[in-house]
Amino acid sequence: MNEHDKPQCLNFQCSVPNFVGRGFIEIEDHGLSSSFFPFIVAEPEVCSEIRMLEDAIQVAETATDIHTLAETMDIKNQSLDYIHEMGWLLHRSHLKFRLGQLDPNLVPFPFKRFEWLVQFSMDHDWCAVVRKLLAIMFDGTVDAGEHSSFELALFHMGLLHRAVRRNCRPMVELLLRYTPDKQQSGGPGTQQNQQADGHDSRFMFKPDAAGPAGLTPLHVAACSDGAENVLDALTDDPGLVGIDAWKKSRDNTGLTPFDYACMRGHYSYIHLIQRKIDKKSESSYVVLDIPSSLVDYNSKQKDGHKLPDFASLHTEKIEMKAMQQHLKVCERKLVYGAARTSLVYRPAMLSMVAIAAVCVCVALLFKSSPEVLYVFQPFRWEMLKYGSS
Repeated sequence: MNEHDKPQCLNFQCSVPNFVGRGFIEIEDHGLSSSFFPFIVAEPEVCSEIRMLEDAIQVAETATDIHTLAETMDIKNQSLDYIHEMGWLLHRSHLKFRLGQLDPNLVPFPFKRFEWLVQFSMDHDWCAVVRKLLAIMFDGTVDAGEHSSFELALFHMGLLHRAVRRNCRPMVELLLRYTPDKQQSGGPGTQQNQQADGHDSRFMFKPDAAGPAGLTPLHVAACSDGAENVLDALTDDPGLVGIDAWKKSRDNTGLTPFDYACMRGHYSYIHLIQRKIDKKSESSYVVLDIPSSLVDYNSKQKDGHKLPDFASLHTEKIEMKAMQQHLKVCERKLVYGAARTSLVYRPAMLSMVAIAAVCVCVALLFKSSPEVLYVFQPFRWEMLKYGSS
């Protein structure tokens, strides 16, 4: 291949064993010089993302402008370094998986080099590569550096903060839902699954994790422009802590993400979270008394035994109790309303009774039985005498 010839592309197919690792392709020209170009063997989704570096390498090969040549060559060198480091890490991971304790590489992969790989992948928004790197970290291939556990090392890396600053929702959702494989968690501190902030949870990354200056990913999203999608993902976390942390998580100055959104004028963020809060408050919850150890229904039926009473769900009792309480409230309201209605007519009736009593007393005092003067004469009212006889 002469220096004046145009670049040539060669496509070929070969059978590759089912493993991950790296390899090299030797390229020779018509002279005495030769070179090696690395390649990576991994899952299709991982390779499809890393193949994006091919464009950066080809642009550096064809660049002619002096001003852009230095920049493109720097990008090319970083891309080649990444391919070399990633291939070496995949090779070490495969050896550890295949040989186990017989692995000759007793020294784990350095954490600083691993951290650079993760940061480079996140800067390119490669979700599949980041998931692969996290899985390799927890299989024991990488050391924890100066940290006591892998969880603490990831906490200080601030991956979720980095993804929020890049406004990459797929990466944010990946980190929020990532849980290490229990079978692969063999590093220091993974047996207890202890989170760096002191809370026990199977989720590694949380939206209320405090970073530098006490800033959480919610703080970063609240003060960023055009971060509605990221903020929506942070408040839909599987741990259900994002909505509660919106007005509770405070930085070192005592400000919450809600305060940051108000100061920056991001009222669309405030309305978004408020709608979620209202929807959460309107949802109804049913509390079921489920015992810690349930008896297998099928096995009991086969054995002919009767299920114990504590293995049933007493939802009917809960509903009846709630209905009885509701009826008691309605009954109290009706009694109070009836009493208040009777009080309206009580003064009028008291006055009528008083008047009637006075009339009866007057009649008893001034009236007596009539005196008849003539028995045989016709009876006339004018001849009656009143008063005492």
